[in-house]
Amino acid sequence: MAEIVWFMLFGLGIFLYGMSCLEDGLSAISDARLKRWLVQFTATPVSSAGFGVVITMLLQSSSMVSLLVLAFASAGIIPLYNGIGVILGANVGTTATGWLVTMLGFKLDLEQLAIPLVGLGCLSQILLKSHLRAYALGRIVLGLGLLLFGLSLMKGSVADLPASWDISLLQGQPAVLYLLAGMLITALIQSSSATMMLTLTALHAGLINLPEAAALVIGADIGTTSTTVLGSLAGSAVKKRLALSHLVFNLAVDLAAFVLLLPLLPQLLALLSISDPLYSLVAFHSVFNLLGLMCFLPFLKPFSRWIESCFKQSEGGFSDLDKMPTDVPEAALPVLNQQVRLLLLQGFANNLKHFRIAAEQLEVSAFSAALQHELPGIAEASWHQQYELIKDREGELMRFVLRMQQQPLAEQQARRLTGLLEVVRALVYGCKAFKDIHGNLARLYGSLDAGEHRLFEQQKVFHVTFYRRLVILMLGSHVRDYQLEELESLRLENDRHHQNMNERVYESAGGPTDMAVNVRASDDAQLSTQLNMNHEIHHANKSLLLALSAWLMLQQGDGEVLDGTEKTF
Repeated sequence: MAEIVWFMLFGLGIFLYGMSCLEDGLSAISDARLKRWLVQFTATPVSSAGFGVVITMLLQSSSMVSLLVLAFASAGIIPLYNGIGVILGANVGTTATGWLVTMLGFKLDLEQLAIPLVGLGCLSQILLKSHLRAYALGRIVLGLGLLLFGLSLMKGSVADLPASWDISLLQGQPAVLYLLAGMLITALIQSSSATMMLTLTALHAGLINLPEAAALVIGADIGTTSTTVLGSLAGSAVKKRLALSHLVFNLAVDLAAFVLLLPLLPQLLALLSISDPLYSLVAFHSVFNLLGLMCFLPFLKPFSRWIESCFKQSEGGFSDLDKMPTDVPEAALPVLNQQVRLLLLQGFANNLKHFRIAAEQLEVSAFSAALQHELPGIAEASWHQQYELIKDREGELMRFVLRMQQQPLAEQQARRLTGLLEVVRALVYGCKAFKDIHGNLARLYGSLDAGEHRLFEQQKVFHVTFYRRLVILMLGSHVRDYQLEELESLRLENDRHHQNMNERVYESAGGPTDMAVNVRASDDAQLSTQLNMNHEIHHANKSLLLALSAWLMLQQGDGEVLDGTEKTF
């Protein structure tokens, strides 16, 4: 008996590793195409469910499909209800594994197929490492061979068991016991496909009857949700919603199948004209999952709205990038893009605080609305608190970028990643420059000297206009030629403002005039401080223009970044 258990475990381990190799190979040759398809073919609930069915049947990997759905839904690339549709469809598509195992594993001589496949697959992993596509195809061959070899071991281990063991001990047990056993086995080994294969093996050996096998398979469908549920406990709201939708769908469909269809199993098989017990089991598995999907599809949108209501998510705000996956660059880049956009808005709003300018004073409704809904609480926070948050956010973005750089990126993706990083660096440099002269600006603002206070007011008037044009350029929709023209105009305005403010300081140092600031000529330290403050403001504004110019170019989709040495602004 111990030998049977050990060989069953050996076979199961080889089978699971074969599934992993198959998934790795399929992922390597189909990732880019699959990601394009995921966006293209999930426009409606019906097409998203159909895509989930077909692509999971082809790839034999619901986990790969679920990973992509989670990433794209979290990034907002596909709506939540379409993501749910793909996951529910994948639940049906994964039943194809049972058909594959039944047709190949139990109807053919496994070792005659498995050994050549494993041999060819192993050779490819040694000899074809430099040819990525051939290496991936070889891994698929190796995975198929291991699947068949593992199944062969398990078939052989239980072949003689009925002759040496009174199988009547298993028969006659309540169906709910088999349901719970299927749930437990799948939750432990984290593979409903492996549970299906074990069940088919036991059915083929005569250890259990068809009704008990059907109850095991229903339980396996419920148990497979444990992976997504456990993985979502510390995840985002979107991740929890997708896991809940998977759990609710499987519970509803599987319990309905257990209560309504299992008692009618003989009549259902007679209707389908199936007599072979192995084909009967996989047909039953496919039919009840397909019927469940068809019942859910008309109610997918209201179902999705209910799922959304179960896990509330705050409007706007920064995402926790440290918990955001980066293994799907097509989804991670839009997330990063949105977070950099929010950082730009936060940096602009914080810089205004140094000049005592409220966002409403810019009279740009889109800017005020964006701060209110996407960055709640920013108006009430002090400039120093906001600057600390900006620095923390910079560090989080840098860590996210480093993790992304460890992924295989296309050339355009790498350029876009570099461009977003340049936006962050230029913005933070500008914010730091304003932070360094905050004390000087505060002294001018609170000065009892009318000339010094007038100097602050002149800076404030300029920056109201300057930032109004910045945010209009950022939040509006403009053609590229207009953007370049406006950026150049802002650069010239910043240069002229710097020159004008320096002239006022020098004039005041030489003697009072109608337009000069009343500063004593002998106060060299005060003169130097004011000139240094003008210099820092000028360079801070140049950095902000660099950040905005790089941002706008990235949004045009060309992935290029303006070099700081180019005379673009």
